[in-house]
Amino acid sequence: MSNNFSKMRTLVVEPQSIDASSYAGRTTRTLIDELTDRSIEIISATSYEDAKAVIMATQIDSLVLTLDKSEEQILQSNDEIDLLTSLQDRQPEVPVFLLAERERTSILANRKLMERVDECYSVLEDTADFVAGRIVAAMKRYREQVLPPLMKAMMQYNDVHEYSWSAPGHQGGIGFTKTPAGNQFYQFYGENLFRSDMGIERASLGSLLDHTGAFKDSETEAAKIFGAHQSYSGIVGTSGSNRTIMQACLKDDDIAIIDRNCHKSIEQGLILTGARPVYMTPSRNCYGIIGPISKSTMAAASIEQRIAEGKLTKDFAGKSPRYAVVTNCTYDGMCYNSEHAESLLSESSNRIHMDEAWFGYARFNPIYKGHFAMRGDASDHQGPTVFATHSTHKLLNALSQASYIHVRNGEDAIDFDRFNQAYMMHTSTSPLYAICASNDVAANMMKGQSGLSLTSEVIREAVIFRQNVRKLFNDYTTDGDWFFKPWNAEIVTETNGEKVKFEDASVESLMTVQDNWKLHPGDQWHGFDHVDDNWCMLDPIKVSLLTPGLDDKGQFLDKGVPAALVSAYLGRFGIVPTRTTDFQVMFLFSMGITKGKRDTLVNTLLSFKRHYDANASLETILPELVESAPEVYKGLGLRDLGDRMFQYLVRHNPAQVLNEAYSSLPEIELKPRTAYQHIVAGDVEMVASDKLEGRVAAHSVIPYPPGIPMLMGGENFGSENSAQIKYLKALEAWDDEFPGFEHETEGAEKEGGKYHVLCIKESAL
Repeated sequence: MSNNFSKMRTLVVEPQSIDASSYAGRTTRTLIDELTDRSIEIISATSYEDAKAVIMATQIDSLVLTLDKSEEQILQSNDEIDLLTSLQDRQPEVPVFLLAERERTSILANRKLMERVDECYSVLEDTADFVAGRIVAAMKRYREQVLPPLMKAMMQYNDVHEYSWSAPGHQGGIGFTKTPAGNQFYQFYGENLFRSDMGIERASLGSLLDHTGAFKDSETEAAKIFGAHQSYSGIVGTSGSNRTIMQACLKDDDIAIIDRNCHKSIEQGLILTGARPVYMTPSRNCYGIIGPISKSTMAAASIEQRIAEGKLTKDFAGKSPRYAVVTNCTYDGMCYNSEHAESLLSESSNRIHMDEAWFGYARFNPIYKGHFAMRGDASDHQGPTVFATHSTHKLLNALSQASYIHVRNGEDAIDFDRFNQAYMMHTSTSPLYAICASNDVAANMMKGQSGLSLTSEVIREAVIFRQNVRKLFNDYTTDGDWFFKPWNAEIVTETNGEKVKFEDASVESLMTVQDNWKLHPGDQWHGFDHVDDNWCMLDPIKVSLLTPGLDDKGQFLDKGVPAALVSAYLGRFGIVPTRTTDFQVMFLFSMGITKGKRDTLVNTLLSFKRHYDANASLETILPELVESAPEVYKGLGLRDLGDRMFQYLVRHNPAQVLNEAYSSLPEIELKPRTAYQHIVAGDVEMVASDKLEGRVAAHSVIPYPPGIPMLMGGENFGSENSAQIKYLKALEAWDDEFPGFEHETEGAEKEGGKYHVLCIKESAL
């Protein structure tokens, strides 16, 4: 396997207190030379803090610690133990070597230190050649065992350097090298991507579709890591994973309990299965942030009532729902108390699906305890069968399209062969093995202490960012000025139980006290009128910043700073928020976070404020915008445009219209599957926004943000004053007034200044 490995690295820690001319210092230099001669890359650190920084940022294959302390110093020092604890947290199993004088290597000197050291050598007795040989051998053993099953098998197979006479046709990338464009493509991605792109004939690796060989080993390991009975690696994103679960659980005319705050793949699952939905509607606040579904809405009595009253379900009221799905956590970071949610939903259905596309890391940090699907030990599970889907490519470390399905078998469990029939319908027979391997690695990275270390680092950076922004908000508003405000609790609990301001709390308390992130009834900060106690928490790493414009009651202030303008400014500097509403800008903190990235965001927000307050010319600040529509923007300043936008929002209040569109369900005329069949039959037509009264949508209409259906296929737009029609008309006015700031609305196309939606012909209904 050596041909496929990157160059091995050794971190040598030699504190500055060690005299380079001493015997210990000279011996260390000789050892470094021996390792270099063996093609080992050396990283040197002259302090324990430097060494910790290397461990956090760089993969190493061994650590060599030079110790030149007296017996008493060794007994009293914790520096080495702290360093090795950091190594264990971030890179477990890395072999550690201690160099010391002979009489100071006794395990009696510092037992805790020696427990963390693999081998200990005397600089007075052991030769550098011998020690280097031992280190290299240990590094090779470490490399052999550190890789997860599928990645290891792929690298071993790649070392064969086969002559293949089967697909794929590029044959390890050689086919690409035969034209200039193809060769550039090959050079851009590198040889190993193409060498590891193999067809399903490679039986030695096993089969993704049959879940055998290295693929089976990988999924078995993932199930252990994520706390499932079975895990299935997906290569078509969580969209495909969601559809797989639904197709395994549902058949035509089964009743499905659906979180209305759902991804479009859930509607696609309804289309594929022909199930009849009964919807649970979540709450929303004045900023358009989607809150939790209430406990009463999730309760069996409420679901029974809606089944009995629903146009699509009333004739099937005697049937028990076969499936229920909840989005957890939501795009805005709302995380349910999953134990309570599971208990409530299990009164209605024996199969519960938690779409945790944005929440795959929750199991690995105690701040999320009790708020994710695969809680505790799988062997202790009782009750309904529970599914969880994770987009490993979103907030874990995998390639795009990578996903996992995790299953805990309970009541109404689906056996492997039946479930795999649905799985194979949504999985390519020619998978890109690199996606599969990235899933394998993403799971492995969360194994043991490294999962806690990685998630803690992300949470820490998000907490520090929130506190920094809040302190700036306080400083500016004390002077009668404005700044962005982080959306989170304003009074929190310290680790000792003391109540303090959020910005004054210790980082440790905000990383460990879960109650600091719970939405409590009556709290003003979250803006939800009715929240159940101990029901929902905010994910610390999903950071929403609020811009001025609304008071705590959702009423407009005299002046405001539209979030769309903030996002446009940030984009000019290569900073892309994940969501922007009228007065909310949202950022996802992920495992790719760095302190520099965090601080640059703060600096850029300050820069925006400076230019906004100075009413800097748009031709200087946003030249591309002015160039795209000079008749609208030429001669304006940044604040001039902000004022115009704010006045528009006050006049039209599109956020309130959208809230109304989401808070009440449109009348359902047809199953989503039936509506789709009209599309296939061609019984559809494009209808302008001013002609939508009483028309039935052929497919869903999905405004971005928030990226969830405002209207599903088969639902009626209602009267001309319906919130759904009013919202589309409000968007038309916004687009006309502010070109370059158009909203994306999937399922609606703009022609001649009006939005058009594909509707079912009235003659076909």
